[in-house]
Amino acid sequence: MKRIIAVLIGIMLLGAPALKAQQYNDGPRNDINVSYGYITIPQMAAVLGGVFVAAFSLGNAAPSEIYSTGSIQLEYLHRTNNWLWLGLGASGEKDTLVIDTKDSDGNVTGSSNTDILTASVFGTAKANWLRRRKMAMYTKLSGGVFTTFDKEDPSLSPSFQLSLLGLEAGGENFRGFVELGVGMHGILSGGFKYLF
Repeated sequence: MKRIIAVLIGIMLLGAPALKAQQYNDGPRNDINVSYGYITIPQMAAVLGGVFVAAFSLGNAAPSEIYSTGSIQLEYLHRTNNWLWLGLGASGEKDTLVIDTKDSDGNVTGSSNTDILTASVFGTAKANWLRRRKMAMYTKLSGGVFTTFDKEDPSLSPSFQLSLLGLEAGGENFRGFVELGVGMHGILSGGFKYLF
């Protein structure tokens, strides 16, 4: 699966300059965007954590609720040429896992909450493979580090987001966008951007 994704990304990035005739070559060189993503890696980890607690406690403990804020991102990108944008960003998310313990009759005897705050910083490369005056379609790859603040000694771990398909539309300076991908920003993410 990883090889297939790598080949698809390579084909898209190599083919992007060939689509130059379809691109709008003037216009803004900077992009500041704010977005929200859902079904993130931390959300999936919280769900799997609840499943493992239930399995290893043989039903004596089970998740009763899982809350998530989703991922909120702030990002800056700069257009380096007619098809490639490079930049930096930061994101944050809070997930809460509520575990109920039960006695042998199935009655709830206690409850515990685990709050997990995740923060990440990342670098981004965005390849526009179709760019017009008021819209664009693109593929984006972000990589960086994240930490969780639920431990006494937080550590850094690698993070990523691969957005295979992104679509932005609106005016020349203000646009909305939506992305489909996988990673720290979610399977589905979207937001608003200011181009200048």
